Amino acid sequence: MVFVSNRGKRWTSVSPLVRLRLMSSMRMIVDALASASEPVVLATVVRITGSSYGGVGARMVIRTDGSTIGIVSGGCLESDLAEHALQAGRSHAPRIVTYDTRADDDAAWGLGLGCNGLIDVLLEPLEIDEAKAFAALLSRALDAPARSVLATVIASEGPPAVGAHALFVDGEIETAGDWSAGLLALVGADTRDAFGEARRGLVREYEGVSVAFEVVAPSIRLVICGSGPDVVPLVQFGVQLGWDLTVIDHRPVQDAHAERFPGARAAECGEPSELESAITIDEHTAAVVMSHNYARDLDYVRALLHSRAAYIGVLGPRARTERMLADIAAAGERVERGDRIYSPVGLDVGGDGPDFIAMAIIAEVSATIHARGGGHLRDRRGSLHPSPAHEAAEQT
Repeated sequence: MVFVSNRGKRWTSVSPLVRLRLMSSMRMIVDALASASEPVVLATVVRITGSSYGGVGARMVIRTDGSTIGIVSGGCLESDLAEHALQAGRSHAPRIVTYDTRADDDAAWGLGLGCNGLIDVLLEPLEIDEAKAFAALLSRALDAPARSVLATVIASEGPPAVGAHALFVDGEIETAGDWSAGLLALVGADTRDAFGEARRGLVREYEGVSVAFEVVAPSIRLVICGSGPDVVPLVQFGVQLGWDLTVIDHRPVQDAHAERFPGARAAECGEPSELESAITIDEHTAAVVMSHNYARDLDYVRALLHSRAAYIGVLGPRARTERMLADIAAAGERVERGDRIYSPVGLDVGGDGPDFIAMAIIAEVSATIHARGGGHLRDRRGSLHPSPAHEAAEQT
């Protein structure tokens, strides 16, 4: 039997402590906009030259009382941006705020900056319905099966107005604003170039209209097969990062799951062989097997090997996992294992106990999904955040 709680939605009973820790999560921005009960101003990094703390698409929501959700830098711009945002909210006019920290002496700003880059931030005053509409647009991108491109008008001599958005997602186009078919066609043709720039973004001019391109990566989808106490910190870390989390339990889903795993969805899967009937598992999915029951873990591993999961982590010693794989082979099953099995699971970061194990797993999943080696950044040569094109050139 298969049952997914809350019709597949994430549990929404997130504690205040967890919410405070979600400051850099795109999901937190979506939640803030979707639940807006008054006009807000959305600050978005739309162009970067040089170095920056966050990439294009870093966002912050500023409320009328000056309180904020999210960050666009390491904390050096937020207070000043909030002041500009309140002015933009009062005038109901979007504006671009530019911070140039490339000079050695930034005393004129009085902000103590030192990121060595130029950053353009778009401030968009949003009414309640506009905030909710944009939240739906962002949520669509985060739930997409692959990366999408969000195009935003940042300067315009006519329609569409500044703040108009067009999302190119999964072969479809969703818009907000008065876009003409001709302009949409031109912008759509340039989305390929946007993918090449990734977090650095791209800005193109179209006869009096400036459009900023942002690549939006879908949330990392992590499936946790097991619901023991050591799953709790793993869910907490994943929620803080805005990941899409699903906890698989062989027992019926109850309200207690929401209390133990806030921010994640829970799914009942009495038979591990029915795992793909309970949830969607594709090439963008990472899974961790940690039920602590050998027979159940064996069946989870078998089901995952038959799936398209990109990452299959198995908790426990290497010999235990090798025994599982031998049992699967002895049953006459031929599965394409590849290099998807990670056992013992997690990066070698030291420490002991559930929290350290969870941290090691989260780090390994992130490194794997982002095609990184998980080594020391001090040993990395070249840019820390190269575009796909630049990274390929570096490797060559």
